[in-house]
Amino acid sequence: MLSATCHCGRVRLSAPAPPPYRNECHCTVCYKYGAVWGYYPKTDVTITIDGSSTPATDPAFSSTEPLPGLAYYVRGDIAKTGESPGASPRGHLAFARCAHCGCMTHWVGVEPDYAENPKQRLGINTRLMDKADLVGVEHRVTEGPRM
Repeated sequence: MLSATCHCGRVRLSAPAPPPYRNECHCTVCYKYGAVWGYYPKTDVTITIDGSSTPATDPAFSSTEPLPGLAYYVRGDIAKTGESPGASPRGHLAFARCAHCGCMTHWVGVEPDYAENPKQRLGINTRLMDKADLVGVEHRVTEGPRM
């Protein structure tokens, strides 16, 4: 089992193996966070906060209200895929951080059609993993708009 742990150790995400690749996303949000994401199916991930574990498939994990011990920023600057230009933006990804030390831990979809689907993926900040566990994992850079 592989773990990603925040600085203070209160938040830990567990996955069965390293991700197939790590993605340094340069979108307007991820670039500023400095996160390098590893993508996993929700069925593979468990989060433990202050000793209490929740599988990522639990609806509480993908709620618009963060689990106790987390803080969310829900991105609301883009319209849902397939909507006409000018549609009202709404949040669909929640970027989670430890409410105590502030480390960016993961992102998860919170829009109902995303959150309720256990086959959906989530992103874990691989910068919180032990470097030795990531040896040999490809590092990609996804270019995005620059600020």
